[in-house]
Amino acid sequence: MTRIPKAARADARQRLGQRAEALVAERYAADGYRIEARNWSCRVGELDIVAARVGLLVFIEVRAHSTDFLPSPTMTVSRSKQTRIARAADRYLAARSAPSVDIRFDVVGVRFGRRGPLFDVVENAFTPEWGF
Repeated sequence: MTRIPKAARADARQRLGQRAEALVAERYAADGYRIEARNWSCRVGELDIVAARVGLLVFIEVRAHSTDFLPSPTMTVSRSKQTRIARAADRYLAARSAPSVDIRFDVVGVRFGRRGPLFDVVENAFTPEWGF
């Protein structure tokens, strides 16, 4: 059995994640959202995608898998990951020079199979501790 070097596995994972994020951004854009930011980062974390529609701002966490190990890749978003996303979203909102809007946190799982990508969209997947 040939072992794949750790760096090569990391590169493949990164490419898979980038592909999933691009597909999710396209999907939200097709549903009428304007993609406001991709891979926005600050000291406390990163936001995969920020999408806007009239009166609504959606922070989207994308999770990708190429196996069927779990029923859905969305299951891999832990409470600590939710906290990091919420903190980054708070920083994003503070830096954003636009009127206040409703916000939502979505998690989208993308599973790559033989028949193409399958999406598992969980709208309003969690509410941050600081609430609304």
